[in-house]
Amino acid sequence: MEPLITLRESDPATLHAARRLGLPPIVTQVLAHRASAAGVAPEWLLDFSLHSLDPPEGLPDIELAAERIAQAVVAGEVIALATDADSDGVNASTVLTRALTEHFGHPAERVQHYIGLKLTEGYGVSDSVCNRILAADPRPGLVVTADIGSSDGPRIERLAAAGIDVIVTDHHGIPREGGPDAALAFVNPQRPGSRYPDPLIAGVMVAWLVLWAVRRRLIARGFLRSDSPSLRALLGWVATGTVADVVSLARSRNNRIVVHQGIRQIEAGTHACWRALRPHLGDPAKPLAASDLAFGIGPRLNAAGRLHDAMAGVRFLLDNDDASARHGAALLDRTNEARRVIEKRLTSEALSVAARLVEDGRSALVVSLTDGHAGVHGIVASRVMSTFARPAVCLSASTELPGALTGSCRSIDGLHMLEVLQVLEQETPGLFLKYGGHQGAAGLSLDEGRLPLFELAFEREVARRLDGVSLRPRIDVDADLEPGALTWNLVDGLAQIGPYGREFSEPTLRSVFTVREAREVGADGGHWKLALAHGGERVDAIWFNVGSDCPAIPGSCVRLVFTPEANWWRGQRRLQIRIQARAD
Repeated sequence: MEPLITLRESDPATLHAARRLGLPPIVTQVLAHRASAAGVAPEWLLDFSLHSLDPPEGLPDIELAAERIAQAVVAGEVIALATDADSDGVNASTVLTRALTEHFGHPAERVQHYIGLKLTEGYGVSDSVCNRILAADPRPGLVVTADIGSSDGPRIERLAAAGIDVIVTDHHGIPREGGPDAALAFVNPQRPGSRYPDPLIAGVMVAWLVLWAVRRRLIARGFLRSDSPSLRALLGWVATGTVADVVSLARSRNNRIVVHQGIRQIEAGTHACWRALRPHLGDPAKPLAASDLAFGIGPRLNAAGRLHDAMAGVRFLLDNDDASARHGAALLDRTNEARRVIEKRLTSEALSVAARLVEDGRSALVVSLTDGHAGVHGIVASRVMSTFARPAVCLSASTELPGALTGSCRSIDGLHMLEVLQVLEQETPGLFLKYGGHQGAAGLSLDEGRLPLFELAFEREVARRLDGVSLRPRIDVDADLEPGALTWNLVDGLAQIGPYGREFSEPTLRSVFTVREAREVGADGGHWKLALAHGGERVDAIWFNVGSDCPAIPGSCVRLVFTPEANWWRGQRRLQIRIQARAD
């Protein structure tokens, strides 16, 4: 499907404000475009000071949660941590564990970990996870969740009935029927009445903010010294979970700050896990960026939870021995490669099914895979969504619930996925066995016999909400680049205004080039390396996933849409463009 290519426009006042920052002209335009779209001031996006973080006050139940955790630390109670199996949850488990044991002095043997096995226990605080907690010896007196719990009221009620206090920390949307009433504290910036100004933070950051409040309580009690180590040392994990969970890096200054600060910690190799991962992130001389967290670290941590046991990722992130951490990184790398094989097969099948649905005029794409894998539902749904510019759901038979389907949903900008599912549940009570999520992504399970009903209802609600919206892949161009303007000054200036991610997309430029050479690359082909001429200068280019036919014939002039970047090799960098599409 050919993308719709449009030229971005900025609010004039925002562009004027961006020009006062003294950045190169193209960089100024990119910043102004992102600020205009987010509805914020350009200078606000470049404030990376930790002093600008919103303090935890205002989060619902924050004081109650901090007091109960502080009480458990002082008394030496057994504390159980229950988190999601994705990178957000794995990093949250690490942050909670390191804060409790290294910063607060809680005995490591009195911290228990519970992460549901996706293939057999499903998502969230499942009945199986509850059974494991209740069967633990010693049984914990306190359970703290991270990145899960908002939709797990019945299971949390089971734990509370057994005399276990439960503190839910989460960032997902609240079900229409309400949150977990049996929880002692429910800390979630999405809750109605929350006074915390930023509902867009990731689950790992909610947990980190709770720990911030706990530390203050422990200092007030005299349990910690006022000059005890700051929790900012944990921001590498907060950053990794934040980027991997694809939360906004434009409308949330908190997210931008923790990602900026956390990248610096990872780059410095302050912990064994970061040193072990560094060889997997490209040339050692290359400065790290949010993309390294998104495509280098996050997938490796996610793969463990998708295919086997997410606790492998937690153990790796907690490892303080370099040799052991290198072994753990290699294990995660092998698991990620196995995930790639499964994903490639299922994505090919899903795209074929989705293409037929698009031909039938569907606004929403529900793909049911006969031989699917719950561990890659989200990735496959993302591939379908980005390819066809339509919200997508990927489903397959549940290994946890006989006769049921389980799956993941991914949404396009402007469509709130959780709200759609809430409407369907309200119209047809009991449609889902379980569901939850947020604006861009959600998970669900339903009886197999209800699939046709879900497909019709989902299509109807999505079509209603997207009425008049062009459902084509779209590329928004920041600026047309003149010959000779592709310089290191431009590339470095663009890097300066990062981190890039959701809602703060990488810069996209457009210009005319002369093609000198073209050759297909990649183990399976389909990628092309080009040598181009631009304003008399040679420019290297890479064009991914463009097929086996040469996309630009040597000797021709082509108008390209691209992102400029540095290509690092053996400590040296070369200016390169990453091509997205032809614009001629």
